[in-house]
Amino acid sequence: MRTKTLLLSAAALLAAGIVSSQAQAVYSQNIVGYASFSLPASFTLMTTPFQIGVTNGANEIFGTNLPDATQIYLWNSSVGKFVIDYYDTGGGFNPEPWLMSDDSTPTNPPILAPGQGFFVFPSAPVTNTFAGVVAVAVGATNNMALTAAFNFVGSVIPAGGGVTNSLINLTGMPDASQVYIWNQTTGKYIIDYYDTGGGFNPPPYWYMSDDSTPTNVPSLTVGQGMFIFPSAPYTWSETLPSQ
Repeated sequence: MRTKTLLLSAAALLAAGIVSSQAQAVYSQNIVGYASFSLPASFTLMTTPFQIGVTNGANEIFGTNLPDATQIYLWNSSVGKFVIDYYDTGGGFNPEPWLMSDDSTPTNPPILAPGQGFFVFPSAPVTNTFAGVVAVAVGATNNMALTAAFNFVGSVIPAGGGVTNSLINLTGMPDASQVYIWNQTTGKYIIDYYDTGGGFNPPPYWYMSDDSTPTNVPSLTVGQGMFIFPSAPYTWSETLPSQ
């Protein structure tokens, strides 16, 4: 997955909407931007980097840009399986040609909200530009409650780099938590363990899948999703700074 991103700075790209209620001004500050992704004809693990359209439906995010027979995989944590939706332009369904996993039953376009992980498997290489509003307002914090199970997620702020940086802020996880990042080249997950009892300096203490070999902090690109399996319930907090 190749990504080209433009994020407007809080000072330059701030779109401030002002409303009044009973003579009291209320300010809403949002940052707009875009990210262009080159998607190969294989599994790409993503999260939508912006709020797009009314619902963040795949029809709003991709429009009619997806090749026929593209598949989108969403994780159903209740049953521990993926739900598969097909984009089939030959189906003749209205308003959107989305089908269930049987590739015949019409369904609604999948909702791909910021912070929600999903796999997309185009039937042919495609480039799509995601343009919208950052889901977290300037100066606000998003709190994502993660269960002690597989959580298919991504950063709600379109930021890249080490997952413990000041924007992604995946810090303070419970001991023995795991992060699964998809390796598109090998078609497998890279599993990293967070172990506070490792004794290595400086923290955090990250290990490879053997849970004994020290490794670097896991890193993400803008719009890249992942699985997080905390060893206990954990709240992931991301703040979009005012400057």
